[in-house]
Amino acid sequence: MKRRKVLVGILLALVLTLMPVTPALAVAGTSQDVTVTGTPAFIAIANDPATWAPNDIVGDGVTTKGFIAPDSVYYATVTPILDNVAPSDPVVDGECRFTITNTSTVPIDLTVNFPDFTGGDAMTNTDTDGSNGAGTFGAFSYCTGMTYSTGKVVAKTTGSAVMKEDLAATTDIKWGLTLETQSDAWTSGTAMESTVVITATIYMAP
Repeated sequence: MKRRKVLVGILLALVLTLMPVTPALAVAGTSQDVTVTGTPAFIAIANDPATWAPNDIVGDGVTTKGFIAPDSVYYATVTPILDNVAPSDPVVDGECRFTITNTSTVPIDLTVNFPDFTGGDAMTNTDTDGSNGAGTFGAFSYCTGMTYSTGKVVAKTTGSAVMKEDLAATTDIKWGLTLETQSDAWTSGTAMESTVVITATIYMAP
């Protein structure tokens, strides 16, 4: 009986030795999380002030303050700079009437369009090189830091070139307008009006 128990024990040990051994597996998760963060390319600008009356500072010596003369050039500046004195090279803040407050989260381009006037003589934009003509006006846009003599941009009715390229996110800038009135005499004393539009778009690196 004892001999049988020993034999059974030996056989059992032999069977256990010959059985394939499965290695223990490490415990791991069967799923993983991925956090997705989307940051909007947000564009937003505010412009101040929202109006300009050329020759509204001290008068240009030809007409009294607040009135414009034919065949004359006016610049949207601020006191104490006269609005019949061209900006310097480079343009400084005091030579720019308007301020763009930029809350965009991405670099932007700024473009200025100057539509035809309505009312009174209703000058129309020449849409060429910023020069004037009979019944037509010329216009430019400019901004601080620009070399005015060579960098000012023709402000067309639509489709103007970019005035300021690659303005950094959340960076404000000052800008102005140049208006050269029609070359011929006025035929009406009624005020005329145009609504200039400055537009921000996402800067696309070349």
